[in-house]
Amino acid sequence: MLSLRYDRQLRISGWDQEKISKLKVGVIGGSYGAYYTLLPLVSMGVGEKGEIRILASDVKRDKLLDQKINIGADLIGLLSKINPLLSNRISYFRVDLIRDELSIFLNDLDLIIDATNNPVSKVVSFKYAMNNEIKYISFSTAPCYGRMIVIWDYSNLSKDRISLDFFLPEFKLLHQEEIMSILFGGLASATLSNYASNRKQSNEEVIYNLINIDRRKAPQFSDPQSIALKYKYKDPSNVDFSKNSVIMIGAGALGNPVAIAMAKMHVGELVIIDYDVIEETNLNRQYCYYDSVNLNKAEVLAKKVRVMSGGETKAIPIKKKFTLKDAREGSLREIFKKADLILVLVDNFDARADAADLAEELNKPLISAGTSPFTGHIAVYIPGKTRNLNDVMRYRDHASRTDRLRCIEVHEPSVVTTNQVIGALVALESLKILKPSIYGDPVTRPITYYSYIRGRFEL
Repeated sequence: MLSLRYDRQLRISGWDQEKISKLKVGVIGGSYGAYYTLLPLVSMGVGEKGEIRILASDVKRDKLLDQKINIGADLIGLLSKINPLLSNRISYFRVDLIRDELSIFLNDLDLIIDATNNPVSKVVSFKYAMNNEIKYISFSTAPCYGRMIVIWDYSNLSKDRISLDFFLPEFKLLHQEEIMSILFGGLASATLSNYASNRKQSNEEVIYNLINIDRRKAPQFSDPQSIALKYKYKDPSNVDFSKNSVIMIGAGALGNPVAIAMAKMHVGELVIIDYDVIEETNLNRQYCYYDSVNLNKAEVLAKKVRVMSGGETKAIPIKKKFTLKDAREGSLREIFKKADLILVLVDNFDARADAADLAEELNKPLISAGTSPFTGHIAVYIPGKTRNLNDVMRYRDHASRTDRLRCIEVHEPSVVTTNQVIGALVALESLKILKPSIYGDPVTRPITYYSYIRGRFEL
């Protein structure tokens, strides 16, 4: 089974699996930021011949995928199941994150990723990284807002020019939020997919602010207390989505992170439509299926959503191919009529085009998403406010030029990082569609993600 794990990323032009397999990476943090950084790192084989070192004073007691995490050993056990090739390469050290002794555990690393909301931890870890010229990524997350700093080159970096803002102090009083952590864990790990394919890296800051119409502007705040008051009550886990019904067409690489988010939102009903069977080649990017090869995707994902939501989400698998005829006249008709939101998460342009027309006919909001190894996009349709996505994204034109073979037959290249980023964006815009009174209006223009440009996002 393990022989085909990396097949899809090895098909990416210029990809060098050996480069990332030899890395020694330290991930600092024991909460959602660390969790959703470790999932893609492990899935794509980072550290397989090197090391992944997890450094945290404690781990957050919660569910990660369908497993309970109570202690560090639980986290190591799950990561080892997700990719057995790394089972002897992952270590957890219980370390005080705000003491200089942390530097002892950072010795001999190639990359440090500080995924905490603790500015003091970031001071200690960056001090060591800079003194030893170790590549460094730091990010923090809160409800609706996250910020990341990437330092890949120290040649033009002066200690005297580093301000307090560099250490993300606005997050000091805020707990990490899970969906935003899925996004920033994907962004941080995407730096290594760039590295594997020899794409140029540079020092940068990345911001994503769901409340701002531009998404790329940090909130204005006078002190950590003011931003805590502004964002504290927007945590999706504290908002009632129990009466909402969401349909998800596609349970593949995009469907995995979206399903996790829907489960953690405790959406009342999630209908998952996918006829496909889990393949060995899915395992590098579809981490929910680590133990489910040869089973139906919709069925497995529905079962895991029920576990991840603590039984609060009614997850309904539909093991068939989505067709416009079935949605209009067949067994899917009533399901689509009562849905509050339709998500199209497939790589088939015909399906995207059909779903776009169906959403317009039924007067239902729709989010459509697509990815390539280093880019991705989401587009939102809101009845009465935006145009049919076939007009905006030209899905019918693309469909006419593309065959209708399944991914396993056309062997398209793919990597987990882009899918995790785009899946998180789908979930974040879903918040706005389902609860605009809390989160504001969704985007009316497509959001495009590029793993290799400064700022990462374009609207």
